[in-house]
Amino acid sequence: MRKKELIVILNPDYDPEVEREIFTEAGYEFVSAQCDNDEETISAAKDAVGIINIYCNITENVANNLTKCKVIVRAGVGYDMIDVRACRTRGIEVCNVPDYCIEEVADHAVALLLTLQRKIHLHNNYTKKGIWNGELVGDIHRLNTQNLGIIGLGLIGRRFANKMKGFTQRIFAFDPYMPDDYFVKEKIIRLDLEDIFLQSDIISFHCPLTPDTYHMLSKTVFEKITRKPIIVNVSRGALIDQPALINALKTGIVAGAALDVLDGEPNLPSEMLCFKNVIITPHIAWYSEEAETDLRTRSIEEVLRVIRGEPPKNPVP
Repeated sequence: MRKKELIVILNPDYDPEVEREIFTEAGYEFVSAQCDNDEETISAAKDAVGIINIYCNITENVANNLTKCKVIVRAGVGYDMIDVRACRTRGIEVCNVPDYCIEEVADHAVALLLTLQRKIHLHNNYTKKGIWNGELVGDIHRLNTQNLGIIGLGLIGRRFANKMKGFTQRIFAFDPYMPDDYFVKEKIIRLDLEDIFLQSDIISFHCPLTPDTYHMLSKTVFEKITRKPIIVNVSRGALIDQPALINALKTGIVAGAALDVLDGEPNLPSEMLCFKNVIITPHIAWYSEEAETDLRTRSIEEVLRVIRGEPPKNPVP
């Protein structure tokens, strides 16, 4: 019989000592658990009143067995691994931390894009091998002659757009939720999704993964593309059909890809590792020391807020 209410952190990839100290001091029992399937998640979290979820699938089956839970906080922006409907049906609030790493992710997208477009990674590799020859990387075109297409104008997408002003010729964007006056004010050209793919020399993804956005860049879309764009993705890997992207890289449909996220990460297809025009980072665009501190602190605060009966600050839509 537990004397204290339980709070669980699921699948942390760090030592949750900060969380343990704060929750224990607040009078709660705290447990860290690594879970690979529903049964393990249920076993670890069935008695919890609050959950911080790092990378764990909360399915309908799991939600139905969380009989004491009041809140699940996804320690991050994306919450596609949580069945929100099932949780709320059970009276479990679901929250996230939507704005802890805006600068970091926008900066990372800019860095990936500039590195790939200027072929800095290739110059670096040749030079470190003692080869002082700037012609080996092939042609490079002026960035300010190219069109940038942004998919998603949330907090990160808007910040990325602002950082890219002055770099590219024109900025296009697709976001059905943004009002027209934003586009006018920011001098961004509003296009539908198909035209983003057809008219952009660079396509950068800044949208959540939902049933509507899953594989939005698909084999069918690649077949229509003619401008050989650079693809940048710092959002979710499954926005892009990965086998279709590999084929597009093989056939030259795209000029390259700069990716912080991949479908099925961290398991990377061997074919993806062979392309010189592909840059991959390990889902680290969010990271800075300040962002990590902010993320962990705000996740803790949200759990405590809800289990104490206060309204959540950041409930997911």
